[in-house]
Amino acid sequence: MDQYNALHIRQSPNLRKAIADTLENDTVLFGCCVGIPSTEVCKIIAAATIDWAVFDAEHTPFSPTLLADMLHTLRMYSQGRILPIVRVPSHAHDWVGWALDAGAGGIIIPHSETADQVRASIAAARFPPQGHRSYPPFAFMPGAQQAAPEGKTWMNVASDHCAVIPQIESGLGVENLEEILQVEGIDALMVGPADLGMDLGNDPKRIAAAMERIESLAKQYRKPLLGFASENGIVDKYKAGYRLLGTVFDTFILKNGIDDGYRKGKDIIENHQKERRQVLSN
Repeated sequence: MDQYNALHIRQSPNLRKAIADTLENDTVLFGCCVGIPSTEVCKIIAAATIDWAVFDAEHTPFSPTLLADMLHTLRMYSQGRILPIVRVPSHAHDWVGWALDAGAGGIIIPHSETADQVRASIAAARFPPQGHRSYPPFAFMPGAQQAAPEGKTWMNVASDHCAVIPQIESGLGVENLEEILQVEGIDALMVGPADLGMDLGNDPKRIAAAMERIESLAKQYRKPLLGFASENGIVDKYKAGYRLLGTVFDTFILKNGIDDGYRKGKDIIENHQKERRQVLSN
């Protein structure tokens, strides 16, 4: 993913181009979700062969400072190879700014329900004249950190690079989805299946109809979908238009890895004891 880096690793990579290329080239970008609030975890993830990582600031109590440190760690230890995305905890402009000032390639906006909400989020992520993201005087030091192609500033580059991904997870969001998708500046779409299901009363028919509408409209408006899938569901997600697919969560990988080691060790001992009893009984 090195081709999507800015001229300095401190700046946001070009997630917008990476997402657009999935449609142009019919490719899929694979990633993971980061929920453990630790820079040490980021060092480990940086060694993995993935394309992107979502930092879930909505469901994990990251502080802005820790989030920035984690983003910097992932970028530096992966040498810019992994594209960082932040699911911000709210629609507040401060979190959007903190995430992008720290070098995130894009933001996921949870609980997006109206076109006006999405317009406001896009404006918060882009510098003037495209939006009204505030100039960050302490984020990028003069010199190499502000490097930009000839004729551009690093702020122009940031506005061109930073992706905005609304997350649809309510009946109202589904109802307003076509209007949302017509908002200029949306790069992809994410679905929150758990929250959507609860909002729809966990009614299988209503959920299926909502998902069909989301996936159909995303294809109609040529917006790739971001989501998570188990191994058995990857092909179905691909067919439905998902081009950013997460297959692992750091928390579950840790828990499942411990469980797997425990089960394998226990099975080995039990099989050994069984074989020994058989030998002794003969």
